[in-house]
Amino acid sequence: MGSDPLTSKMNQTGRVLVVDDEESNRELLRVILEAQGHQVFVAVNGIEGLERVVEDRPDVVLLDVLMPKMNGNDVCRQLKGSPQTASIPVILISGLRTREDMLKGIEAGANDFLSKPVDTRDVLLRVRNAIYTKRLFDQLEESYHRLRELEALRDNLTHMIVHDLRNPLTGIQASLQLMQLRMRMDNKLDPNTVENLDLAFKLTKTLAAMISSLLDISKLEAGKMSLNLRPGDLRTVTQEALQALSSTEEHERVILEESSQAVEAPFDRDMIQRVIANLVGNAIKFTPREGKIGITVKREGDQAQVAVTDTGPGISPEYQEKIFEKFGQVEAAQVGQNRSTGLGLTFCKLAVEAHGGKIMVESRVGEGSTFRFWLPTKKEILGPEVKEK
Repeated sequence: MGSDPLTSKMNQTGRVLVVDDEESNRELLRVILEAQGHQVFVAVNGIEGLERVVEDRPDVVLLDVLMPKMNGNDVCRQLKGSPQTASIPVILISGLRTREDMLKGIEAGANDFLSKPVDTRDVLLRVRNAIYTKRLFDQLEESYHRLRELEALRDNLTHMIVHDLRNPLTGIQASLQLMQLRMRMDNKLDPNTVENLDLAFKLTKTLAAMISSLLDISKLEAGKMSLNLRPGDLRTVTQEALQALSSTEEHERVILEESSQAVEAPFDRDMIQRVIANLVGNAIKFTPREGKIGITVKREGDQAQVAVTDTGPGISPEYQEKIFEKFGQVEAAQVGQNRSTGLGLTFCKLAVEAHGGKIMVESRVGEGSTFRFWLPTKKEILGPEVKEK
């Protein structure tokens, strides 16, 4: 069984730094705190206090406001302005009790206040609470770093497994193609067998595309994906993506509306074609047979825009951001909100952002969805993180 949080809080002791230019005040606080089991460090002015914080890494700082050289508010502000010390609670000690003085301390980032002359019980309670808060923060930070390590381990393991799947999958595809070729050469074209072989080959292509997406996502996240940027017309690449649709029925459900003028932008042709194919494929998957899918390609200011609209079930507002996350599909699928068979939308988001663009969804439950992305039309708009082949 875990310890009772209240009991744990009552028994908190820790490292306390006392910063005060008056020796009598320093000694009084030292005696009070050490009697309760705290380890106490002292500094005689603000500058020394900053140095001791770095050296001793206290759990809480008791900081006098009125000091020569550097006052307590300035010390507090500097501590809170540094990522290395911002989490350390600061308790300001002052004989000044006006509202303006309190506001200055709050503005500097103080966590709590003590008034002079200090009360022993007041000091011990506020120090105890501050140490408890610091320990909670430290535990949370440790859990966060551990979670990041586990996520990195998961991603590395996934990448390794998926990468190793490529070779056997390529062998399966080659064997299926060879079987198809031999059947045609031997005139053994049994319709059922041909249909089954075609289906098997189609499924292996789908699996290969999913593997490629996962590997590319890893590269995009690591900033290691090189883009083959070339000027092109988004109308053309959209038409090429539609030509890859596997059936006449799918073609008939898609309505393409494009600008009469070229919609030019610098982009990686293969990557953007995959983005459009993913968005259209998802629209087809989630739109009823009697529904329609609309695609618009146009220029919007200094941006080129592609939008894919469907008449599917729509997406609840709370899942409209999650569906673009790498593992957001898992949570969305549990409540019937998944919009992809895998990592397609994650790939779309990373691929578009790698071009310096953005992607979003507009949706209402029961009315359908519109996935829209923009690409900059000028090469110099692209961010410095874009790498070209």
